[in-house]
Amino acid sequence: MFNSSSDDDTPVDYDEEIKVVVLGESGVGKSNIINRYNGGQFDPNSVPNNSSFFMSKNLKFGEKVYRINLWDTAGQEKYHSLTKIFLNDAKIAFLVYAINDKASYDKIDFWYNLVKESCGDILISIIGNKKDLYEEEEVDEQHAIEKAKFLDATFGLTSALEDDTGFDEIINKVIKKYIHDKGESTENQIFNNSAKFKISNTIKSVKGEAKSSKKKKKC
Repeated sequence: MFNSSSDDDTPVDYDEEIKVVVLGESGVGKSNIINRYNGGQFDPNSVPNNSSFFMSKNLKFGEKVYRINLWDTAGQEKYHSLTKIFLNDAKIAFLVYAINDKASYDKIDFWYNLVKESCGDILISIIGNKKDLYEEEEVDEQHAIEKAKFLDATFGLTSALEDDTGFDEIINKVIKKYIHDKGESTENQIFNNSAKFKISNTIKSVKGEAKSSKKKKKC
C-alpha cells in the first residue's frame, strides 16, 4: 500500500512527538486519506490492511516543531487486540467512517470505547470519509455532528478521492487544538515547515505480533 519515502536521510530536529492513531472499520478509506496526507495519490485498487503502518511528518507551530507520527491500523475484528497495543502513548485518535456505509458509522461507538478504555483522556476526532459519494449517503451529517458533540469530539468530512488537502486541514486543526489544550500559545497558525526545515516523511510497516506493553491507561 505504501512505499517508504523521504526527502533524504538527514535527521530533522523537532521539539515534541505527537502520536496520532487512525481507527475505523475495514474499507472506510483510512489508508487512502493518510496516503493523501503524505502527498500521495488516491488508489482505487487499495485493499484493507492486515497490518499497521505509520508515517511521520514535521509541522511547525509558533516557535516549536512537532513530529507527527500518524498510525494507520487494521480495522478487521481479528486485529482489535493488536490495536490496543498501538494505542499506547497516543495523544490523538481519529475515528473514521464512510458516509455511504451506516454500519461503519454505527461502529464509531465501539472504537470510541476502545480508545477511552485504553487511553482515558485523549483528544478524539470523528471523520466522515467518501463525501464525494453524497448521492449514496447513509449517514446524515448533522447526526454525525451531534454525535461528535455528545462524545466531546471534533468532527470533519473529507474525501480521499477528491480532496488534495482536506485531511491536511482537519488534522492540522485538531493538532492545533491539542497544543492549545496543553496551554501553549495559539497566536500563530500551524504550517508545514518545508520553508524553514527539510521535512523527512517516513512510512514504515509493522507486521507480525507485537509485544504486549505493561503500560495501562497511559497514552
